Amino acid sequence: MPTEDRRAELAQKALDTYARQTASPPRWRSSGRRLHDVSECEIVDLITDLLLLARLRGHDPATIVGKAERHVYAETGHQYGP
Repeated sequence: MPTEDRRAELAQKALDTYARQTASPPRWRSSGRRLHDVSECEIVDLITDLLLLARLRGHDPATIVGKAERHVYAETGHQYGP
């Protein structure tokens, strides 16, 4: 299984490709910038489009988000949100 750093690198490549394809200028940025100065909005846009794709392929976006949250917790030991 790839390390957290390697997975972040792969995610950065996906985000860079997505940003080039959408040609959208960066919008609001989070205060703790890291990894190529990625904005929170760019990440949200990519995740939203992936969830729309999932829905069109017959998957439940809410279920996918829940699974992803559990994976992040399992891999980092840190729980996010309320």
